[in-house]
Amino acid sequence: MENWFLIIIMVVVGLLTMASSVYLLIAFQHPEDRNQAWFPKIVVCLGICLAIWTVLLFPLDVANVHACSADLPLADCSTTLPMDILWYAVYVAIVVMAFAVIPFALFYYEGDSEWSMGRRILSAVLWSIGTFICIVLIIVIPYVTIGYVKYPVQSAWSGMLPVSYTSSATMNTCIGLFADYNVNAPSGPPAVNNTIAFVGINCNTLSNGLSEMWTLRTSFIMYVMAMVSTIGWFLFMVFGAVGLVSLPLDFIREFLGRPRKVITRSQYIERAADLGRRAQEIKLIAEVLQKEERERGRSWKWRRNTRALGNQMIVLEEDAVQLELVYPQGEDPEYKWVWMIMKYWLKLVVGILSIGVTISWILQIILYILISPPVSPLLNTAFTKADAVFPLFGTLLFALWAFYLQAAVIKGNFKFGLNLLLFRVHPMRRGATFMSSFLFNIALLLLASTAAVQFCSEAFALYAENSDILNIFGAQLTSLQGLSWLYNNSIFIYILLGMTLLTLIYLCVRGPDRWKREKPEGVYEM
Repeated sequence: MENWFLIIIMVVVGLLTMASSVYLLIAFQHPEDRNQAWFPKIVVCLGICLAIWTVLLFPLDVANVHACSADLPLADCSTTLPMDILWYAVYVAIVVMAFAVIPFALFYYEGDSEWSMGRRILSAVLWSIGTFICIVLIIVIPYVTIGYVKYPVQSAWSGMLPVSYTSSATMNTCIGLFADYNVNAPSGPPAVNNTIAFVGINCNTLSNGLSEMWTLRTSFIMYVMAMVSTIGWFLFMVFGAVGLVSLPLDFIREFLGRPRKVITRSQYIERAADLGRRAQEIKLIAEVLQKEERERGRSWKWRRNTRALGNQMIVLEEDAVQLELVYPQGEDPEYKWVWMIMKYWLKLVVGILSIGVTISWILQIILYILISPPVSPLLNTAFTKADAVFPLFGTLLFALWAFYLQAAVIKGNFKFGLNLLLFRVHPMRRGATFMSSFLFNIALLLLASTAAVQFCSEAFALYAENSDILNIFGAQLTSLQGLSWLYNNSIFIYILLGMTLLTLIYLCVRGPDRWKREKPEGVYEM
């Protein structure tokens, strides 16, 4: 019964994920990309699905462990899935998508529109091969030189004695390193040389104090998983920190900034005319910049003015959206108004619930991961007790918390992106995102999702005990030469927690963009 229930949930979640990917694509795509660029769009949808499925594979792994009786080994259980193979397949798929398929789609999309399809494909293939070779070298060279795991082991050295002497009353501990028997005994069988036998205690691991490092070559696929997860951590600790704070705050702020009442038709016409005037000014400035580019090239001043013009365009588009909200049009404007207000109240409820989930994640990090020994298992205990109420209930809650974490990563990526302080690389903007920016950010999301899985394996190690991904990351990643120091000392997690605090301070002090307008009337909120 549990397996059928789990299969139904997997199918439903898979369909919802695909629907969500299509929604994000439609909501953020640029108007110029509508009804074209189909191949990049397919890659984007597959990338979003793969990023979400990667994180949700962890709860499936836990449910797979719980599918069999506790006294039956997983290898002998016929109802379980080969999760280790699934994990390896997913990580290989992420590497192929992030470093081969997405670069090809990106180079193909940005190819010269005047080229033939064959030439665009050839150019994209050549650039993609070059990119993939660079990535392979980045992974292979460290693997060849330092691709080893080091395990601390307790040493035990032992000597030899005839079996007949092991039952002697004097042999009550173990056979020492230099244990021997006295061959010079005058008569009878050889006697135990007690003096030497009890001096050599190196065979007793409880008291000898001997330890050494056991070095083994790790598998290549395991090293690839470790490297990809480490790269993903640099993205995850930024996107995750921004998303955990901004996801609930943005929902609540959207509710607080909701339109209060519908404006009159005369007010709508007046403000629409103002938007038209501003659009005309932006068009004139753009023409001046184009002329300057042709005559003088792209100087530092030209780039600064172009960025400023782009910001004015963003503000203009946001104000146009706000104007449409306070003056609904169509066959039934009253219905549209009521439905819009209901959506804002729903955002308030989701925002309040999101605050609770974010706080629980912060407490889990502090009380269970960073403090040693842990103060409390916290969510691990909650999920275990939930399983006692209803089978798989705890797993569903675990999946919900893992999905929220991935949603926060997506939110952080779309909100912050690859922000290099002075400028942003491929920013995501609702209704104005080209496929090239979409592809670039999906690649970042795929890499960050690998770190999200490793983070969940550490945060829920108690609940996810005996899961395949925990065995992979827990045993080898923390012992991998060159990377173990980062994970054993929780360096990434400390940075994640610090950036979460900085994000909270920044967003509370800075406030919404529309609160900082020079013309408050431009918000069109009554």
